[in-house]
Amino acid sequence: VKTAASDVLVTLARSHFHFVMSELQSHLKAMGKVPDETVLLTLGKMACSYALQCIPFVGMTLLTLRAVLSQVGSGRILRAICSVLEQWSKGVNTYFGNQQQCPFPRKGVAQFCEAIYPVFRYAVVNWLDCKEEKDKQAVIGAVAAMMGVLLHEEQYQKHAWELLFWLLHQYQEVQDTSQVTKSLSYVLELLEGVHTPIPQGTALAISTTVHDQLSDVTKEPGLAHKAVLSRCIMLQARMCPEEMVAFLHSQLSTGSEAGCVAALGLLGALAHSDGQLPPSKGSFPLGFEQEDRNHTLPWQVRRAVLEFIRELLSSGSQSCWAWDVVGHIFTEFSRTSGRLVAGGLFAWETQEDGALRALCMDILGSLDVSLRGMTKLLWPRLLQYVMPAQYSGMLIPLSHCLRALAERQERAGCKEEEEETDAIDSQEQAQLLAPQTLLARLLVVVAAPYPSGKRAVAALQLLQALHGRIHGALGSAWETEIPLLLQYLEGEVQLGSEGLEGRERDR
Repeated sequence: VKTAASDVLVTLARSHFHFVMSELQSHLKAMGKVPDETVLLTLGKMACSYALQCIPFVGMTLLTLRAVLSQVGSGRILRAICSVLEQWSKGVNTYFGNQQQCPFPRKGVAQFCEAIYPVFRYAVVNWLDCKEEKDKQAVIGAVAAMMGVLLHEEQYQKHAWELLFWLLHQYQEVQDTSQVTKSLSYVLELLEGVHTPIPQGTALAISTTVHDQLSDVTKEPGLAHKAVLSRCIMLQARMCPEEMVAFLHSQLSTGSEAGCVAALGLLGALAHSDGQLPPSKGSFPLGFEQEDRNHTLPWQVRRAVLEFIRELLSSGSQSCWAWDVVGHIFTEFSRTSGRLVAGGLFAWETQEDGALRALCMDILGSLDVSLRGMTKLLWPRLLQYVMPAQYSGMLIPLSHCLRALAERQERAGCKEEEEETDAIDSQEQAQLLAPQTLLARLLVVVAAPYPSGKRAVAALQLLQALHGRIHGALGSAWETEIPLLLQYLEGEVQLGSEGLEGRERDR
């Protein structure tokens, strides 16, 4: 009943705010004793729902609470007071960013900090070592919100930075760490708004703690919690991008598999969030080349590298135009396919190899060639992967990508083609397929008895798209012949795998 009455009061305040707030303030001040829990919880809800309208009452509310703090031990009343402190502090922070919308005279930052600081100090001295889990969670929320206000005033920032280390330590103290992460994310969001630089030691402590949480396999955070942890890294990166990228790169050489995977995921998110990584860090990730050639990387790390490449290529980042990142997709595909080829009739495939090959095909097939610089990156280098047998399984997405590039060049005209191929060095030019070699390879694929006709369709479509590069006289003939062949092959594909297997048995 009390909870329902509290909700009614909050709803009533939508049209009669001053009437409801005056009533709550009168109960708050009653006879200098600890207010009723329902009054406190309702005050917290009022600040959550009507932050700007509560601003004129901040001073008197905090002053009244200060008078009764010494009477509060632990339990429900402590949590209710923490709720008021958290929501009203967040309301003050909301006011700092929306002062123009307030009809009443503006108040300075110093006034609010002077009102909050005594309560903040009391909480720091008396509540930080509370034992009950629920009490700890409530104190964390209240202290973080008050820290957010104090960070706006230079003379109080030192105290806030000191408490930030305490907040990070709570990852070791509480069972449910999601509240710690939400509070940390809230403080970092405010820091970005007030343009206050994070001290170097504090920034490193935040980065290390958050990364440890993401890579701790003993207490795997849920997806929602992971998203907030990642957001903490993103917020820090906005304020100090070079330092954050350097930190993440340092985590790739620690030898921890989970740490490498977490760092790669964060680097990918960084690339996708703003489309730019420091240019010196944009080539193939992260010094893994030697380990990768020696086949010593765990498959989880190999998958994370591929996911990083996907994010990098889809971000439009100009730092990713090194050919290595695309070449690695084919290297990874070839490695997993090589085991099948080497095994011959007795080859068997692990689930991990199959997943990595599927991921390679998906990344190549989903490349957006319309992104600026993508044509220069891919054309004509991709042609060198049409011929080798170990890349046959990639022909379908490879054909899709090459056809899109060819169409884009035709629309752009010869001038753009010359500009986008002049960056290819002589060694790469020597590796490009001769027209007759390309023709022979694709015709062999078309005629090969694969279980599915999709690969033959892809080869024919690529032949049609590249007819002008194979021989200038092929255009008119192929415009007639290839569509007929495609019609036949696509009809085969529509039969489905069972029909195709039946035809194979008949042959």
